[in-house]
Amino acid sequence: MTATIQIAHNAVTGKLIGADRQALLETQRILSYRVDGVEHMAAFARGGWDGRSSFFAFTEATFPRGFVHMVKQHLTNCGYKVSVVRKPFPAPLGPEHPVVDDFPEDPRYDYQRHTVDKLLRHGAMIAQVATGGGKSRICKLATARIARPTLFLTTRGVLMYQMAESFASLGKRVAILGDGNIQVSKEVTCGMVQTIVSWLKEPDPEMSNEARTRQIKRKAKMIEVLGMFELVILEEAHEASGNSYYEILQHCKSAHYRLALTATPFMRDSEEANMRLMASSGPIAITVSEQLLIERGILAKPYFKFVTMKEKPAKLYRSTPWQRAYKIGISEFELRNKHIVVECLRAVRYGMSVMVLVQHKEHGKTLNTLMKGAGLRATYIYGEDDQVKRKASLNKLKGGTIDVLIGSTILDVGVDVPAVGMVILAGGGKAEVAMRQRIGRGLREKKNGMPNVAFIVDFADDGNTHLKGHYKQRRSIIESTPGFAENIVEDFDFVGLGFVKRAA
Repeated sequence: MTATIQIAHNAVTGKLIGADRQALLETQRILSYRVDGVEHMAAFARGGWDGRSSFFAFTEATFPRGFVHMVKQHLTNCGYKVSVVRKPFPAPLGPEHPVVDDFPEDPRYDYQRHTVDKLLRHGAMIAQVATGGGKSRICKLATARIARPTLFLTTRGVLMYQMAESFASLGKRVAILGDGNIQVSKEVTCGMVQTIVSWLKEPDPEMSNEARTRQIKRKAKMIEVLGMFELVILEEAHEASGNSYYEILQHCKSAHYRLALTATPFMRDSEEANMRLMASSGPIAITVSEQLLIERGILAKPYFKFVTMKEKPAKLYRSTPWQRAYKIGISEFELRNKHIVVECLRAVRYGMSVMVLVQHKEHGKTLNTLMKGAGLRATYIYGEDDQVKRKASLNKLKGGTIDVLIGSTILDVGVDVPAVGMVILAGGGKAEVAMRQRIGRGLREKKNGMPNVAFIVDFADDGNTHLKGHYKQRRSIIESTPGFAENIVEDFDFVGLGFVKRAA
């Protein structure tokens, strides 16, 4: 006779009921992970521990609610009959088809409403939506449909303020919980992870009694606040693999609805971090790829060019250490920087705006000086710049009063970045998440009669083991992505793609 197991769950925890020892062991195994940094731990070094832990509490037979689907599927495959038991999710209070902007309904974006429909069915899910797929609009649709106390959670002040504006446009009362503001709304609260975690900290034993009492009260207050939210939205949710998101969501005991939005889930090197994302948010329930968005015309068709410099910088060797190699071979490589200016001049002559993305502050300053010396209208913004300057610079690019916007990682994320014709990845590097975000800056659909294409310039950095390895990783990302791989070119065919050269 096949054993029957029930999985009961609330907003935070799942529990096995009626499971035999073998089922408990199987659940413990599939929810296990290699502990980060285990190679530095004495117990592992002595050979008394295999370096693995588990999200499954064996004695209590409990685990994070995000694993319910995974556990059910695995135990079913093991031959058990499994049923899931839970109270009905709170009924959505908003209209079935909420209107969240002035744009007419576009069937190309049908996946946005499908995402909300799946959220209502599953309660907790990851929506893997490529950059440019309208994650901010999905946030607004989910918030308007469910219409219950909502927490929008991010690690970035830029996104917090941008989404606060977006939610306010729906007529929602919006509060900011972060960046020095401690406010909560029963409708929508946009919160910073760092602020919330600071309130959840355990008191330091070295604190004075007065300070300890204050911190205990702060933590109790934050736990009370987190308990009121019924929908939690995690934007850029790949960052949820950090322990901070996980800790916060453990206190969201009324948040039966959890929507994690990211283009790049489960891309950490850490097994523990990837599992923590699912523990917080549930499994991937919908995938919207770059290829789909390109085929539908939502994203511009990208063309990629990898520039090889004919000369190598002096004093750059194969064995040069990474930091020095980066400085010599990228940020201070005069020929490479001049070529970036040349690519900008070409794009501008064909009526395109350009975004140049750097990683180091001084590199951006150097390029800005070169751009202006070449007659380009350029502006540089970086991490220290406030929201007002950032927004003003983006508006200048959108309005055509500047030709080139040079930016650091401040431009990696954001919902208000205008469509640009060319993106130059001037900063090298190898991080896949950041690279996809940077490419996405150029893939927004082109308007005003411009061809719906985008040109992406990168460099085949060579002459050093580190730089070459990073270049190969970046190129591999392009070559392995449907919708990108087909469009690697030696040079851009501006005229053939419908661009008209401006008169000199």
